[in-house]
Amino acid sequence: MLNELILLRHGESEHMLKGVVGGWTNSILTAHGITQAKQTADYLAKSVPTPAFQIFTSDLTRAVQTAEWITQKTGNALTKAGQLRELNNGVAKDLSKAEAQKIWSSPTEPVLDWIPYDQGESWRMLYSRIATYMEFLASANMERLIIISHANSIICIINWWLGLSRDIHLQNIMYDIRPCSLTHLKREKHGSSRVAKLNDVSHLM
Repeated sequence: MLNELILLRHGESEHMLKGVVGGWTNSILTAHGITQAKQTADYLAKSVPTPAFQIFTSDLTRAVQTAEWITQKTGNALTKAGQLRELNNGVAKDLSKAEAQKIWSSPTEPVLDWIPYDQGESWRMLYSRIATYMEFLASANMERLIIISHANSIICIINWWLGLSRDIHLQNIMYDIRPCSLTHLKREKHGSSRVAKLNDVSHLM
């Protein structure tokens, strides 16, 4: 049974500073993002019993780079998974925010099924992708995971963990997830799901 998750957003990446949309844009970490990843790796190696955790990461470069610093520091193996990618922004991938705005589709109802860009995903599609993969991991006899992913994907993982899957939950419950922030989720002995840390960046100070 999956009893513990440590969720880590990738470090600061180049698209954040260059006015380029995120999503499936495959940007790399900035120098500051690399520093953040190193600080996080040091913290996890010192403060978490990392040998007990299996490590999974989105296969987008900014997440993989962040994950590699952790595996280098801890010696753990790394599994890359496309299912842990950020919300698919379709034809807006690699575009500047100004260019993307020109092909952006206005919101439609229900908003959970609104797809902002052609060939992209709605929020419901993202949640379904993430929840399906998390159910797969939960059924694979793994107890503790470190997952390196993206802001929206991490929001979906938290909601899945807490059982918040109704439309009203998915539409109205969000969280701030900063670069290289840590979110720590635990399952109590009686089965309840607990958020021990959320969007914690104290290790970066």
